[in-house]
Amino acid sequence: MGAKVLKWIGYATAVLSLIAGIRGLQILISGKVESHRKTESLLASEQLQLRAHDYETAWQTLEQAAQTGSEADKVRDAREALAMEWLENIHVQDTQKFSDIVKKLDPVLTSGAAAAKTPQHKADLLAHLGWSYFLRGRDGMTGIDPAKTYADAVHEDPENPYAQAMWGHWILWNTGEPAGATPHFEAALRSGRQPEFVRRLQLISLLNGQSQVCGPEIARVLNAIRKENGSVDDDTRRRLSTLYQEELIYSDNSAAFINGVRPAEHLLTFHWLFDRMDLSDSAALSRSFEIALLQEAAGQRSEALASFQAVNAQLGGHPGSLLNKTQAAIRRLSRS
Repeated sequence: MGAKVLKWIGYATAVLSLIAGIRGLQILISGKVESHRKTESLLASEQLQLRAHDYETAWQTLEQAAQTGSEADKVRDAREALAMEWLENIHVQDTQKFSDIVKKLDPVLTSGAAAAKTPQHKADLLAHLGWSYFLRGRDGMTGIDPAKTYADAVHEDPENPYAQAMWGHWILWNTGEPAGATPHFEAALRSGRQPEFVRRLQLISLLNGQSQVCGPEIARVLNAIRKENGSVDDDTRRRLSTLYQEELIYSDNSAAFINGVRPAEHLLTFHWLFDRMDLSDSAALSRSFEIALLQEAAGQRSEALASFQAVNAQLGGHPGSLLNKTQAAIRRLSRS
């Protein structure tokens, strides 16, 4: 009888152990499911914050996601993507430095590049690491050469759009001249990846260069963007508006800029670029003069003469360089 009792006790103990084990497994699975749900929710939130360009909040959200211990690969990929986009669109407040942001992004880029599974992804991360070195240099940190990191990226992926475009930017930043930079931008475009990023950085780089040297290349690039059905952001458009005034109104030699591309195409590009801009009366008058000058260069002499005469009438005889140039153009076109 004692043996039977002990046997049943053994069975009961085994059943209880099995129940406890199942319960423990259920708790473990439940915990993992909950961690997974929390991580997925945080990743979804981060994507919304990223689309809103709220990079700081998105970074904090991914830090929370990393602490859940779930979906580590997804969290890592999201952090790398965020780090790269943040660097591409970085802005700092008056009391802030670029290095305040860069110092927390660099480790993600460095570790990501070391573990990257494809040459392209490794090159993307290395290129942005080089960009972070450039930004550190803006804060006065010396001894870091972005070009070396760009070269490492290009070694991995020869036409990498980020590395080649950022390398072109670095050359223009240091020389102010497009000759050495243009081949890098052309290589970036050949990749077929990120053309809008490449063109945006190319225009910004050229606008930061020497205007007399870079002007014809800016005209060529703008014409190419128009033909590619690309776009120009509003801030860059405003800077270009100032450039056109400097080159077509205040410069004594506009020919090189106008002939950066065939004048007939330059006129089309000018309309594409500026026709939808809201202008004050004085700015609209300057714009009309610029159109007239491009019309004349394009061989549209009668249209140009009519445009110059309209500008002259609106000026009402008020003295100034614009009046002088307008009347000189009218005399020039009236003689033929």
